[in-house]
Amino acid sequence: MISSPEWLLSAEELFKVFAFLKRNTDLLSHDDYRAAHVGYHCGQSRRLKDIRGYLVNVWSNTSLGTRLGEEWVDALNINAPEDFLHWWDGFPEVYFDNQEAWVNAMMLEPTRATAEGLVVDPDWALDDCPRIFDPVPDRPQEFKPCHLRMHEHVLLPVLRTECKAFKLMHFFKLKDVTGGKQTLVSDYASVVAKWHECQGCIVNFRDSDLDAAMRGFYPEESWGHSPAGQAHRTEFCGFFDGAIEYHFLNSEDFLNARRRDHEALYAIEQRIFSSCWYVEVDENLVVLPNRNPAPAFYFR
Repeated sequence: MISSPEWLLSAEELFKVFAFLKRNTDLLSHDDYRAAHVGYHCGQSRRLKDIRGYLVNVWSNTSLGTRLGEEWVDALNINAPEDFLHWWDGFPEVYFDNQEAWVNAMMLEPTRATAEGLVVDPDWALDDCPRIFDPVPDRPQEFKPCHLRMHEHVLLPVLRTECKAFKLMHFFKLKDVTGGKQTLVSDYASVVAKWHECQGCIVNFRDSDLDAAMRGFYPEESWGHSPAGQAHRTEFCGFFDGAIEYHFLNSEDFLNARRRDHEALYAIEQRIFSSCWYVEVDENLVVLPNRNPAPAFYFR
């Protein structure tokens, strides 16, 4: 168990999942995918039973070099993989109370309002998935999921404004997993937590059990549990051990904060990361994450 500094936000850990999804390239462009996932699919998936938080990140169409300048991209990245974005177009972050709640998320419940009260909605379905996401060629009703359990440390609670924020995902591969985690939630985080420009910062560590978010949620005979599905997940997870979520009002705020502490942070990064890189994502808030005890009523 990692001992965390006192200033880390303390709360009972929720079951958090990053679900990396590649679009159906036969039908959709990246922008088509964005519209289909956020504009349609989320209208269905936001109704998962007992969901505690739900947001969708889609990688930005604007290159990070355009946002920050190529010199800063070079200065920030360490051994960045060249094809990382080829593996996914977006990834939802979803929160549930525990693994049992996650596994039971697709149970039908009365959510349709009628004159007689709430009833089970006969029209609720998630059968759009193979059309929006990367389909399995020989399984027309399936797509290729890559759902991973993440363990979060909230360094700065996210303050969301009524405008589009600048959100960065800082992916990293640790040289030494145990020691690197300890350094991240102590030395590294203590610097970042002082950035007054930062609107939120969350460190996420990937669970070592690559099936933790797949087991029970998808049937054992599904593609995700097949040798091909497991090999896909293993190869993808070889890129990173975790990711830091940074929220800023704009890219200049990030650069101002990073400039002040770049030398100190880069020294730590070189010591603990075998690779690290940044991806700008457009965050789409679907269900505001609620880390407090679950309310005793229907919550969205």
